[in-house]
Amino acid sequence: LALAAIRSATMRTFITMVAVIIGVTAFVTITATFEGFKSSVATQINDLGGNLIAVNSGKIVERDEQGEITSVNFAASFGTPTLTEQDLKDIQKLDGVEAVAPQTIITASVSKDNAELENVLLIATNDDYPAAFGQKVEEGEFFDDDSSNDRFAVIGSGVSENFKDGNIFLGSKLKIRKSDFVVIGVMETFDLGGLSFGVDLNNSVIIPYSAGKKIIGESLPIQEIDIQVAEGADVDKVFDSIYKAVLQNHGGDEDFAVTKQDELITVTQTIFDQLKSFSQAVAYIMLFVGAVVILLIMLITVTERTKEIGIRKSIGATNGNVMIQFLTEALVISWIGSVIGILVAWFVGLGVKSAIQVTPEYS
Repeated sequence: LALAAIRSATMRTFITMVAVIIGVTAFVTITATFEGFKSSVATQINDLGGNLIAVNSGKIVERDEQGEITSVNFAASFGTPTLTEQDLKDIQKLDGVEAVAPQTIITASVSKDNAELENVLLIATNDDYPAAFGQKVEEGEFFDDDSSNDRFAVIGSGVSENFKDGNIFLGSKLKIRKSDFVVIGVMETFDLGGLSFGVDLNNSVIIPYSAGKKIIGESLPIQEIDIQVAEGADVDKVFDSIYKAVLQNHGGDEDFAVTKQDELITVTQTIFDQLKSFSQAVAYIMLFVGAVVILLIMLITVTERTKEIGIRKSIGATNGNVMIQFLTEALVISWIGSVIGILVAWFVGLGVKSAIQVTPEYS
């Protein structure tokens, strides 16, 4: 009976389903994409080896007395960067530290001759960057910390490919915020589309920290310091040494966070879960709109079919029988719309995978 009633008003039924389809597609796509991000980040952090320690601005983690992370405060990462060059220097002096690389990331337009590429990641760091992240220079070489080399740049593998109207090659001159740089190296392609903590490192231009200070100003903040622990060193001891050194520099004020590699996975996945929950809230609203649309259409349908209802009741149908009939029609519309929405979400997932190189995971 429900299918017969739906077929008798095909166009209206389809329009009703559209709201359900959109809501389900949005919810499934958002959930699957964030799950894909979490897996990608976890895989990439594991690929860095087991000796990575990160120091971040803002107290993004809370720990218990045993030092275990109890909560993650994502909002703390949006505050004013608190790390300083003194923190960097003191960490470099510690025993068991092999490489220490600061990171400050901003977006900038990069131009070459008459061609321009917008929204490129500009990473200001030092010559320990490849060692800290376990990445190699595929072509050319990486710059060193000599102040005379502060006009050298190393590009991500995707910058040359994405550049409009012209390729970038070794020796190319780039203009970044009115400053000229010479390309001396090309990084090897980062796995998983270069997505590290949600950042596409393949679409980046890496410059010396001293050059970043000249472009942005002496107040250039350090957003993160990445440390590669020396082979054979005790990671926990190095971790404690880093924490104590930075805490002393900050006058005992814990406005920073130090995390080991296994904890980085927990922190980043928790952040993605928080973002997913926020995004899902929007999808829930869309699902609710779909439910309201079905409600309104069914109310209209009941009004139009009072004659049919009267005939059914005259031959013995109860109010419950009539209610079940119309609820069944509403459920069938919802079910069909949901199935179509899941299928559409799968096709959208193929587009997401192609666009940002992250494979959505469907639970």
